[in-house]
Amino acid sequence: MVERPNKITYEKDEEGATWQEGRIIRIPAIKDFMFKNLFGVNGKEENLKGLLQAILKIKIESLEIQNPELPRDYKESKLGVLDVRAKLQDGTIASIEMQVKDESNINERLTFYVCKLYINTIETGGKYENMPKTIAIAITDFSYFNRKEYHQIAHLIFEECRDENELVEEILKREEDIQVTDKIEIHIIDLKKFRKKKEPKGELADWLNLILGNEEEIAMASKKNKTIAKVDEENKKLSKKKELQAMYDLSRQMYELDQKSKEARIAKEIEERVEECVKERIEAKVKKYKETIAKELLKIGIKIEDIEKTTKLTKEEIKKL
Repeated sequence: MVERPNKITYEKDEEGATWQEGRIIRIPAIKDFMFKNLFGVNGKEENLKGLLQAILKIKIESLEIQNPELPRDYKESKLGVLDVRAKLQDGTIASIEMQVKDESNINERLTFYVCKLYINTIETGGKYENMPKTIAIAITDFSYFNRKEYHQIAHLIFEECRDENELVEEILKREEDIQVTDKIEIHIIDLKKFRKKKEPKGELADWLNLILGNEEEIAMASKKNKTIAKVDEENKKLSKKKELQAMYDLSRQMYELDQKSKEARIAKEIEERVEECVKERIEAKVKKYKETIAKELLKIGIKIEDIEKTTKLTKEEIKKL
């Protein structure tokens, strides 16, 4: 009888890294520093091309990885720094931002980035009609928009006109335009919703499993996708580097401090609420005691003004008694 080898066992820590026999073997690409090293530096064009093709559902012949820093228009304007920015062979500009922490502003951030990118595609004296398509992609580890899909796509679209006087019969006879322009496009990849999906299929799902460091799914995807297999090996190789492990340790420490800070804030809020409830109960009992005294004083004919001074109740409160 042939004995089967033991199945390889992995351990995951709270930040998503994979450990084996006490050694870290994968820092997940959900960490922005790992994501940039895998997809955002020169020499990683094929990696980025594979990921973008899965997200955008288009064939990309070639692309150029660009400086992720968005230039300021003037000294005081806000500087934007993306995780990844690329120019596709047809001139399309695509950006990706990895956003793990929900700062309740992903809609404004995406609007800022896509507008900043789009504006910077036109040169002095250039024509508006020659401006290339601009795509902003956010990979988030939280659910911000109330949408059922984990891959959400948005454009500038027309809304239905509510003023019936504006309707024109000739327009109604032909198909109406839906989009204002196809040159601005936003994609949101919601990893929180993706995790809840039962055995998601498709090329994008394979890439997202790689980003999250899901070992079994990565092994299966690597057998059918050479680019994913290549990125998998690069991910594990980079994870052995001391400088990246140091960055990961720092992120874990920051996570632990953040958790402790949250716990401390919650404990303080509970304490304050308890104190507030105790104070409210004491004040209610004191007021009830004052009202009892005021009633007795009213019975023996003491003037309202004198009762007011004694009990500190208002005239209106005493009159109600």
